[in-house]
Amino acid sequence: MSNQDSPAAPPRDLIVQLRHFIARAILNNLKVAALVGLHPTDLQCVNILDLRGPLRPGELAELTGLTTGGVTVALDRLEKAGYVRRRPNPDDRRSVLVHAVPARVRKLDAHYRVIQERLSAVLAGFSPEELDAVLKFFQATNAVRPGEYMP
Repeated sequence: MSNQDSPAAPPRDLIVQLRHFIARAILNNLKVAALVGLHPTDLQCVNILDLRGPLRPGELAELTGLTTGGVTVALDRLEKAGYVRRRPNPDDRRSVLVHAVPARVRKLDAHYRVIQERLSAVLAGFSPEELDAVLKFFQATNAVRPGEYMP
């Protein structure tokens, strides 16, 4: 394959800025988890349920990269804290669906409001074409399942 056929390496500055963004997001999530008394992983399980809707525990395990046993422990803690509810799966009576509790999610959202406002302000400065590129980047990176990043 010639150099023209291989994808160009992203500029180092872009990778550095992406790493800064990820680090800040992780640290912010750790802070929010501590403020609301949740394990950081549990907080992300609630986030995924809020984004994706009700899921079977096995689906949540796939999306988080956790073992099914790890998801069970997280769900036990979240159910006890009132963040999720397990309900019978209407399509399969042998399984359950895990639902985020909307009122509890709204309380979590309050901790992210300032960040969401700041991100919206930043994104407002981008052209529609630039926003399309940003969206394409996040869609591509979000398509990679947890665990596929690691050897």
